[in-house]
Amino acid sequence: MSEPAPSFVDHHVHLLRVAAGVLPPYDYTDPSSIAAFHRGIAARGSTPMDEGADAPPTDDLEAALAAGLGRAARLGLVGVTEAGMNSWRYWDALVALRERGALAIDVRVLLASGLLDDAGRIREAVGGGDADGRLAVAGVKLYADGWLGPRTCACSVPFADVDPPDNGVLFLDADTLAQRVDRVAALGLRPATHAIGDRAIASALDAYERAYGSAAACRAAAPRIEHAQLLRPDLIERIVELGVVCCIQPCFESSDAASFARGFGDADEFPLAYRWDVLLGAGASVIAGSDFPIETLDPVVGLERLTTGAHPLDRATALAIMTTPLGE
Repeated sequence: MSEPAPSFVDHHVHLLRVAAGVLPPYDYTDPSSIAAFHRGIAARGSTPMDEGADAPPTDDLEAALAAGLGRAARLGLVGVTEAGMNSWRYWDALVALRERGALAIDVRVLLASGLLDDAGRIREAVGGGDADGRLAVAGVKLYADGWLGPRTCACSVPFADVDPPDNGVLFLDADTLAQRVDRVAALGLRPATHAIGDRAIASALDAYERAYGSAAACRAAAPRIEHAQLLRPDLIERIVELGVVCCIQPCFESSDAASFARGFGDADEFPLAYRWDVLLGAGASVIAGSDFPIETLDPVVGLERLTTGAHPLDRATALAIMTTPLGE
């Protein structure tokens, strides 16, 4: 008897935007374009999650989203979490699809932090979750730093290949981020903070500790960190202590390898970077997301990367990460 197909879940995608044909305000294949975008919005005190709503260009948004979700289903996914929905037009289209039984897979939505001012609409959406769990608001996405490739992730040491020395962009320090987390928690929602560099991860952990007041309260809330790439031993220890859930990207270790080596040279400043095995071994809660369209949506590719990378996970552990039900 053949092994049943895994029920893959992708906890971090940008599927709605891609399905709707919305292009980002930068060329994500060009590090200089991304860096200019990150530094520009940081200069005016903004973050990528506060930059305003998309204007989906399609005339039939429902059909476009249905097609995108159908593609995900054909790849073997049973659920996805949209990582930063910044227009209620997407939500309205998803609700319409749900009402006519046309959601091919389950959908969770992390609202972009730019929607936090619309508390009434958020409460309406949270209260409108359906009993069968096909569609729901999962939390709010916050953004602490940039990305590794364009050298905008916030690190404790400067990049070796940047002149003059630079250690990235920190969009939100711990105090500012804690204020955002307070607002998210007041709405009964879960924060999910983009943090790639160790300086940004530390900021997110400090913010969670301040906002929730104790390690026990933080563990009960189970806030997320998205990516958590440039780890240090002390950060892993705090992640476990605070019960923070790390959403990792299975393809990033190999995709980022050359860029990481250029950025930190032979000094190996971050020996625990991309060490999902160490993170799991310490007892951290770990889930996986592709970060599509940066990486492929195909979960089989992600599974292969997790089990054959420089620090491979055994197949059972990798499958557990990639099939964790939505909401956990």
